Formats: sequence, C-alpha cells, structure tokens
Amino acid sequence: MSFADILRDVVHGTEGALGALVVGVDGIPVEEFAVTTDIDLQSMTVEYSTLLKEIEKGSQSAQLGSTKEVTVIAEKAMIMLRRLNDEYFMVLIIKPDGNFGKGRFLLRMSVPKLLKEF
Repeated sequence: MSFADILRDVVHGTEGALGALVVGVDGIPVEEFAVTTDIDLQSMTVEYSTLLKEIEKGSQSAQLGSTKEVTVIAEKAMIMLRRLNDEYFMVLIIKPDGNFGKGRFLLRMSVPKLLKEF
C-alpha cells in the first residue's frame, strides 16, 4: 500500500478530515492527500515541523523521552502530528466539528503501515 493510499484511507475514514501528509522533520512533505485547497498544506507543514522540534527539545530536557504525538486545536482546524520515526511525521487536519477521536485512532493505526513503505 502506497503513502497516498494510506493517507487517502485516513482522510476518508475521518469525518471532517481536510487532508493528511507525510512530512520530513525539515518540513518538506513527502506525500499529501487533501480534499480541499482552502488550506496551504505546504506552508503549514514547515511551521508545524518547527513546533514539533521545539516540543521535542522540551520533552528531552524534561527527561520525558521522545515526543510521539502533538495536537493543536485552532479556530478553523484541528492539527494532529504523529511521529513516524526520527526523520518523518504524519499530519492530519480536521475541521473543528470533525471526528477527533476517529482521526486520532486512524492516525495511530496508520503508523505501522507507513513505516513499511520506507
């Protein structure tokens, strides 16, 4: 199963999902699937990769270990970031009234599938 297929399944399986991406820690998307063009996914991933790096520094400084998941709930979307490995993470963007629990579950379940593709 390709990255695109996995991302599509997560987006279609999550009510209110707007898109999903596999992103390098440098902020450059490897693959993306979106059902809208209303959100600039490319710019967003660069900003959130920086955020993820800072949160990781905080986790390490507090001796909590590696950060596995970060969720940002904003006015217009919920953004979930899930680390895949040291070099990549997955992002899922959902409308504010979307199914957060289902999205989080599908995000977590997609990690082993995505790792097989690397």
